[in-house]
Amino acid sequence: MNKVAARTQTEDLSHYIGGARVSASPVHESENPSNTNEIVARFPDGGKADVDAAVEAARKAFPAWSDASPEVRSDCLDRVGEIILRRREELGRLLSREEGKTLPEGIGEVARAGRIFKYFAGEALRRHGQNLASTRPGVDVMTSREAIGVFGLITPWNFPIAIPAWKSAPALAFGNTVVIKPAGPTPATAAALADCIYEAGAPAGVFNLVLGRGSVGDAIVKHPGVDGISFTGSQATGAKVGAAAMARQARVQMEMGGKNPLVVLDDADLDRAVACALDGAFFATAPRCTASIRFASFSQTESVYQTSPFRTGGINIGNDIPATRKSISTRSLGIASFVLRAKLHTLNDPVMPSALLILPTSMPRCGNILLTTPSASHIAIRCEPFRYS
Repeated sequence: MNKVAARTQTEDLSHYIGGARVSASPVHESENPSNTNEIVARFPDGGKADVDAAVEAARKAFPAWSDASPEVRSDCLDRVGEIILRRREELGRLLSREEGKTLPEGIGEVARAGRIFKYFAGEALRRHGQNLASTRPGVDVMTSREAIGVFGLITPWNFPIAIPAWKSAPALAFGNTVVIKPAGPTPATAAALADCIYEAGAPAGVFNLVLGRGSVGDAIVKHPGVDGISFTGSQATGAKVGAAAMARQARVQMEMGGKNPLVVLDDADLDRAVACALDGAFFATAPRCTASIRFASFSQTESVYQTSPFRTGGINIGNDIPATRKSISTRSLGIASFVLRAKLHTLNDPVMPSALLILPTSMPRCGNILLTTPSASHIAIRCEPFRYS
């Protein structure tokens, strides 16, 4: 069976260290969030010893990888992209089963990951520097870009192959090596990416995968052999990552949660505005950095009232496979700010006297919606995540 053939049964995963699978007891499970009776994968609980081994493998691979011709790295990344694109259907199905996106969205994300690798295959050939005239006669100033070393990557579950791709592809393109800890809910998708990278002929140790819980990420961030950290996740965890990296003066880049208001002005195209609101609230299982968290309209009271329930009523809810673009996974209902049968409430606010917010009245499989007005000029809706039992 091909390494990245379509997974339709529960898979036992292992770490990927030094170019080889490192078996360990699978003590955790990832489940299909739209069919919680289906276990997608079982995976081990990695620890400090696994991180030490992965960092050692990455450091061992670094000299040859960073000194290789840019063409070698470019060709390798291009092959990775080709493999991902060729298998987008099966990998997209795996992603949808594990993350909860609808199948079209899952396939689309996989295609995006393939294109990211192909883009950075081109960038590997364009490592620019500068030649500048010095203020001293007969002296020139030259700058060049050089590989740094080992990068530790900590990635979230909402884009389980695209975000690992846009972190690892540029790192590998410019001669760095990688140790990655994927999110606990989506380990199988990350393991499939590792398969693709090594099927493309990547040298042993340039890409290392350690599965597990938060302790794995903590060990990576604090490891003296990791030269840089790239993190995407929550603000609370990001604060800890940043503090730990800065404590040892490691390079660190972080992307954390955002809160996005969608304001509908008087001259707005209402159909387009409502379409944007629903897309931002429901699609891609809702938790995106561009997701709509707050929605306000200033004068189109009756129009918004009539349009929003009509549009939400046209969205199907159910399993991620099979699903269409007009469907949403049940996972979306646990974190979306807008849900079916939305209802308008007018807020008597001195700053926005006619502001309207869509609040839910029907929330299958969802937690509580909380409306908060911490100040006269700030209105927010927060949806408590649904906890699957």
